[in-house]
Amino acid sequence: MKYKTLFRLHLKVIGVLAFVFGTASVMSSLGYLFTGLYPSSFGMAQLGASLFSMAMGLYLFFGGKWIADKAIPGNRPYCHECGYDLTNAAGCVCSECGTPFRPAETGSAS
Repeated sequence: MKYKTLFRLHLKVIGVLAFVFGTASVMSSLGYLFTGLYPSSFGMAQLGASLFSMAMGLYLFFGGKWIADKAIPGNRPYCHECGYDLTNAAGCVCSECGTPFRPAETGSAS
């Protein structure tokens, strides 16, 4: 497994945790707001922070590609399945594992 793939897997795990804890916090905040235990301004701030946590969790789980690309920049295209170097690959299928890919990922002129 390539380092970038492992990093993306870790981002997905962090995304799941952020979403789960954010969801629990949203439910707690709504409960406190409806029962009147918190002042409304504090409850709304906590609710906003919880919703932000949920949104970040979803982003990390479904689309953390930008963060992974910034953290571990790739200078050559690799197959996302097996890690095979796709530089100057012919066709749209990885010659190592048979996984289809977009030709723009190879960096070739064709």
